Amino acid sequence: MLKFGIDIQRQVITANLDDFSPNAMLPNVHGGQYGMTPQKWRTDVISLTCGMLAAELIEPLPGMEAYHGKHFEKIREILQHGDAENGFDVDLTWNVIHFYGTKKLHDLLEKLQLDSWETIHDELSPSLGNILAEMHVVYF
Repeated sequence: MLKFGIDIQRQVITANLDDFSPNAMLPNVHGGQYGMTPQKWRTDVISLTCGMLAAELIEPLPGMEAYHGKHFEKIREILQHGDAENGFDVDLTWNVIHFYGTKKLHDLLEKLQLDSWETIHDELSPSLGNILAEMHVVYF
C-alpha cells in the first residue's frame, strides 16, 4: 500500500477527469515508466490501481468488456504477467487497459472541491488522504 502524497492526490483527481492507462499513472513516482527503477514504479501503479478498483473508485473503460467485472486481484495478475487469454503480453497490457473514475470517485472529489483540472495544483488534502486510507487505498 502506498503512502498518500501529492502524486497520489494528482492521480486520483486525474482519474476523475479523464480515462487513463497504467502507463500514464504516477509519472513522477520513481521517474515513471522510463525512470531508473521501472519495476518499483510498476509495483506502485499496481498497488494504487488495485486499491482504487477494490474501493470502487475506478473501473475499466466502457468498451473494455474483457476486463469488466474482473476482481481486482485478477486485474493485478494481468498487470503483473500479461493477458494470455486475449493475447497481450505484460507491456502491451499496460497500454491496452484503460480505466476511468466512477460516480463514487466523482462524488467524493466534488464534496472535497477537488473535481476540476485546476485542483491538480492544490496543496495536499488531508481530508482526501484520510478518506482514501479508510478505504484501504493508501495509508496516511
